Amino acid sequence: MNRIHIFLRLALVSVLSSVLIFSADARKKSGPKYVFFMIGDGMGINQVYGAQNYNQTTGDGPQFINFTQFPVRTMVTTFSSSSLVTDSAASGTALSSGVKTYNGAIGLDPDHKPIPSICVWAHEKGFGTGVATTVGVNHATPAAFYGHADNRNEYEKIANQLIEADFIDFAAGGGFITERNTGHDSKYFEDKAKDAGISVFYGRDQFGNLSSQKGRVICVDTNYSSTDVNFAMDQQPGETTLSDFVAAGIDYLYGNFKKKGFFYMVECGEIDGAGHNNDAICNIKEVNDFAKAIDVVLDFYAKHPDETLILITADHETGGLELGDNYIMHPEYLYGHKKSEGEINKLFREFAGVGPDRNPLPNRRIPSYEQMQAFLSEHLGLWSTIPVSAAQEAHFRDLYHRAFVLNQTEMVEALYSVSNRIVSDAIAYADRQAGYIWTHGGHTGSPVGLYVKGAGAIEFMAVTDNSMIPLTIKKVANY
Repeated sequence: MNRIHIFLRLALVSVLSSVLIFSADARKKSGPKYVFFMIGDGMGINQVYGAQNYNQTTGDGPQFINFTQFPVRTMVTTFSSSSLVTDSAASGTALSSGVKTYNGAIGLDPDHKPIPSICVWAHEKGFGTGVATTVGVNHATPAAFYGHADNRNEYEKIANQLIEADFIDFAAGGGFITERNTGHDSKYFEDKAKDAGISVFYGRDQFGNLSSQKGRVICVDTNYSSTDVNFAMDQQPGETTLSDFVAAGIDYLYGNFKKKGFFYMVECGEIDGAGHNNDAICNIKEVNDFAKAIDVVLDFYAKHPDETLILITADHETGGLELGDNYIMHPEYLYGHKKSEGEINKLFREFAGVGPDRNPLPNRRIPSYEQMQAFLSEHLGLWSTIPVSAAQEAHFRDLYHRAFVLNQTEMVEALYSVSNRIVSDAIAYADRQAGYIWTHGGHTGSPVGLYVKGAGAIEFMAVTDNSMIPLTIKKVANY
């Protein structure tokens, strides 16, 4: 080979290398167009794998929770600036802005100064933005992406901030949470939003064709008695689901911002509620429902695989869930549970002959202990499916005697619910026998999972704390 040939070959290699480097740099600079940031509130690692174990044992759900198969799987810490154990406001602020703050703070740094969120960064670069949740649209996690408040319970201040936040193109949730002393309801803020030029849509039947809708949009549920979407296991056909919100948001954001792209935060807020209630089957069903919503995103990803980034994480773990009792699990024991603790309590009130105010109804008939056994067997599988020890049966007899003979009804309060002691203890016993053991009803400082798929996913291998996630998104998406 003469020198000319060698020179030409070297020149060709140099050109090809430059092309490859330029192409790589171009891909890096372009980044993902469509970013989905999905947060399972209270969804610790044991919540994920506890649900998957139940599904695999019973067939009542996907054999593998979809995001456990993502190529990037790691863990992140969740502490706030004021505590190892964060609340949703501080963790939401870290996830939205990259700034650690004190528990209770929304969109503020530890010195109480407002800080911009990733939605602001994306909006300023021309991207569309959206936030969706199964709880109130002004609850802590979504609020952290647009609001600023010293206290997360300043719901009406935060509701007004959403209406004023022109950098949020799409929002969805159960409704607006209001404060008791004002006399307002969700409709009050829905009407304010309409007066501000925002289109408000109600329920899945109105979410069908938002791709051509112009201007800002808010989607809410039609359940006017609550600002939370019903737990997945309590939903009736036709009720609004998280998947409906996700699909509506994609329809709107892609229809309006497909050229530039969009950022979409989605929260499954009810995993946390089931954790606070220490209700294992309800928790499992919420994780499965979250996975269904992620399936909607994965369908979008399949059409835009080189342009889409999907991140799944949690703001914190709730309930201190342990898996296994003395090396044994029986997830199948939970298969017969068809309603959440709250719904079973409503049925138990009817069974016990008392009203919502816990006072006896007229012509009340006191059930026998055997009838109480039959109730717990029908709704929780005790005795029929789940063995009940002699000591536990003695405990139930004592509870029955106090409640129905001595009229000393005892209630158990969780963060979001109040339960009859008989129902609460029956669910706790069933969960423990199944191998799902709750250590308390609050948050823990445990690290949570981070699961990533799509354009730029490899960049998140080095992420070790929740505050690093939005900063890394900003970097890879060029916000």
